[in-house]
Amino acid sequence: MTGTLYDALLDVRKAYRLLADYQQRMFELLAYIRDQLGADAYHHQYAYPLPKSLDGLEVRDNSGWRYLPFYDLSAIWLRPAGQQKAPWDHHQAGDLMYGAWVRSDTGFDIYSGQFNSMPVEQARSELVLSVVVCDEPAAAPYNWYAKVWQGMDYPEDGEINSTDLPGYRCFSKTIPLERLEDESAIKAVLEEWRCLAGQKLSLPVPTFHPAIPH
Repeated sequence: MTGTLYDALLDVRKAYRLLADYQQRMFELLAYIRDQLGADAYHHQYAYPLPKSLDGLEVRDNSGWRYLPFYDLSAIWLRPAGQQKAPWDHHQAGDLMYGAWVRSDTGFDIYSGQFNSMPVEQARSELVLSVVVCDEPAAAPYNWYAKVWQGMDYPEDGEINSTDLPGYRCFSKTIPLERLEDESAIKAVLEEWRCLAGQKLSLPVPTFHPAIPH
């Protein structure tokens, strides 16, 4: 913080209001994309989860970040092929798992928990949208999060990963958040993503259209 304490605290109040508005809009965006993909909420993951206690936070370097858990958020959604029994553990061919990774600042490295030397003006805000398709289901119970999500690396941007887990393939593509400014733009970007995903995964594009509400 620079300048007088009054000015610094004014900046903090402005920042919190801006963050609250940004996060609200992002939650609405994620829900809209999830619904467009015909998927159901399944799991989420933060870079820094909220602490359960205030004890000891004064001696930790990352305590401030732990109260900004949305800063780097992954939402995971499922679109089962039709099975009724615990689809997160019992897979069928054609099951889909979507991942929406909100990177509010590409200057932050989720793996090290540190910022790199990139100036904030050169960093980007991105949505990394991925899908994993089940071609040959593993023997149940085979948990989507514990076995598949945590057992598979992201492929190169715009490509597929078919080597980590036999029977499962992942496609991932980065979308700049500034492209998602209104509903028509969101739909156009999603259709572009669907077409590329269908092409790379050798699946018919309608596979990625919204499912019939249930």
